[in-house]
Amino acid sequence: MAALTLASAIAYAVAGPGVATPAQAATASQAWQNQPLLLAQNQARAKASEAKKPETRRIGSFHGWQAYQLDGRDGRTCYLHGLPEKKEPANARRGEIYLLVTHKPAKKVRNEVSIVFGYPLKPESAAEAVIGKDSVAMFTHEEAAWAADAETDARLVEALKKGNRLVVKGESARGTKTTDTYDLSGFTEAMRAIDRACTPGGGAGS
Repeated sequence: MAALTLASAIAYAVAGPGVATPAQAATASQAWQNQPLLLAQNQARAKASEAKKPETRRIGSFHGWQAYQLDGRDGRTCYLHGLPEKKEPANARRGEIYLLVTHKPAKKVRNEVSIVFGYPLKPESAAEAVIGKDSVAMFTHEEAAWAADAETDARLVEALKKGNRLVVKGESARGTKTTDTYDLSGFTEAMRAIDRACTPGGGAGS
């Protein structure tokens, strides 16, 4: 019969009903004594997992428009990000407000436009994106708005590349109507940056 050492006794006590004999306790003791090794192994795995975490890298800044790429398990994602130069009403209490255009090649998504308003939008309401004479209605959910389909996304992106200003209109769940204005200087350059980064054989660390 295996000796019931102090370590075995501790393991026996910790294991409770699951360890019924001193021999089983001795086996549990060995596992208990191996805890430092297991801990080191788990820490090494955690570090390796940390190293594999998706990394977001800025690939350019263009008159206030930022371009990024994210390399993760599902492949590369590229997106641009911009903030409004003017928010009305100025005293409205809101969270973050911004516009994104995203490419996700692995999911066959390109030119996905999304606009975050910084407040819960009125349920089933439509937001409006106006660039010069072009106007696009966008469906809303919670605090964001999107174009209806990929074709509308492509048309909206082309208008954004050619325009000078984007005016976005939305209505909160409380009935407050907001108007946000984006300066489009630099938008085209930011689009080129994410286009290159998310094209097979493209730049930006590919």
